[in-house]
Amino acid sequence: MSEKLRWGILATGSIAHQFASGLAIAENSELVSTGSRTLARAEEFAAKHGGAAYGSYEEVLADANVDAVYIATPHAMHAEWTIKAALAGKAVLCEKPFTLNSIEAKRAIHAVREAGTFFMEAFMYRCAPQTRKLVELLREEAIGKVCAINSEFAFHAGHDWTNFRATNEGGGGGLMDVGSYCVSLSRLVAGCEPDRAEFVAHLGAKGYDEWGNGILHFPNDVTAAFGTGIHLNMKNDARIYGSDGWIHIESPWKASKGALMHLYRNGKEAESFDLGVNNDELYAREADAVAEFVGQGECPYMSIDDTLGQMDTLDRLRKSAGLHFQGEPSA
Repeated sequence: MSEKLRWGILATGSIAHQFASGLAIAENSELVSTGSRTLARAEEFAAKHGGAAYGSYEEVLADANVDAVYIATPHAMHAEWTIKAALAGKAVLCEKPFTLNSIEAKRAIHAVREAGTFFMEAFMYRCAPQTRKLVELLREEAIGKVCAINSEFAFHAGHDWTNFRATNEGGGGGLMDVGSYCVSLSRLVAGCEPDRAEFVAHLGAKGYDEWGNGILHFPNDVTAAFGTGIHLNMKNDARIYGSDGWIHIESPWKASKGALMHLYRNGKEAESFDLGVNNDELYAREADAVAEFVGQGECPYMSIDDTLGQMDTLDRLRKSAGLHFQGEPSA
């Protein structure tokens, strides 16, 4: 491998553009190629971000200059291209949610482990300085024993939105998209997998959750509540309550520049942490985290077992809401 981790990107949608902009300022990563289902789109992308342009994903995987691939395809294609990338010997950073369900996730991870390649699910917030500080505060028991977690992540897209996130067969809806961040943070903070998971949602005419609320209970008696949606605006913050205080995160998901994380210890003055980053820096941190840990097969900020636990929890939440995706594997 060269001094910098050399990246190929699969797909050219909005999230791929954001990641490519992050690679442009990353310390230990660089973009060398991008693949799209049409060469024209790949060439347009490469004209903006650099690197070679390919009219297929296969050509990126066949490129000997590529060490790692960022899979930015729709959800339903993640498992297929993770497996193909692993078989090609490439490190994999795959957008969330990893797959449509845990059956797909286990199959893909089996392929990764058989190939001995690196894998990480692309929860970029896990690599942000703010989240690393949060983990430190919780480890130090800055608010005592964690008791309850409240979080929200939603946005209001029009009902005529043509994105795959507004389809059932594409694994769309709030829970699998932005709601997955709330589930991920709750599991991170609780430090274990939930023993209860329920989701109450408004299922629209197209068969996906337009908005909803979920609850999680963990065996260490931590409780979590979250709200999500793709046709409803919410506050999009997070609060963590403990026996000796609480933490308020103004921008938990993007860790935005200027947004603060506040620590309220019982009986003491509030402490505020200004650890926000801009969007390019956020994705640069994620890419460089892969570069740092690529030789270890996984990143401790978002481990493979963490991804498998996440997918199992999403399955249970969907089942409680009666939400099933067309075409998702059942065995």
